[in-house]
Amino acid sequence: MTALRPWVLLVAVGLAACSAEPGRSSAHPETPGLSASAPVGDLRLTVDGRDVGAGLADNPAARDLAGLLPLRLSFRDLNGVEKIARLPRPLTTDGVPGGSDPEVADIGYYAPTSDLVLYYGDVGFYDGIVNVGRFDAEAVEWIGSRPDGAAVTIERG
Repeated sequence: MTALRPWVLLVAVGLAACSAEPGRSSAHPETPGLSASAPVGDLRLTVDGRDVGAGLADNPAARDLAGLLPLRLSFRDLNGVEKIARLPRPLTTDGVPGGSDPEVADIGYYAPTSDLVLYYGDVGFYDGIVNVGRFDAEAVEWIGSRPDGAAVTIERG
């Protein structure tokens, strides 16, 4: 029986590695169902007249945001890495991580100020950031180049 133990351990480790929660990605471990390479398409952003595909994350804050749609917001630049706009009301943060390190092309919610954020640069980890979605990476440069006051309409795709 002792000869089988290393084999049993190997099988157990392999099964544990395969039993990761479905839909979780290493790119977004805090946001089930969202990954950097996932196709986007259940939202549409219209940024200064240009349509940009986007998708919502599967978490309470993202579902709360969906309940506010359609939205028309005026975004401004913050630190040359993100565009921000105040939402009409705070989103729920029940059941979401207390912070996040968003990736370029992520859509975030910054809970302390109730801002929706479009990330076009790297910001690092911050408490209060909740990943609520992702926009088409091909639009990163376009979004980053928009001036303060850029109008963005967010609606179901």
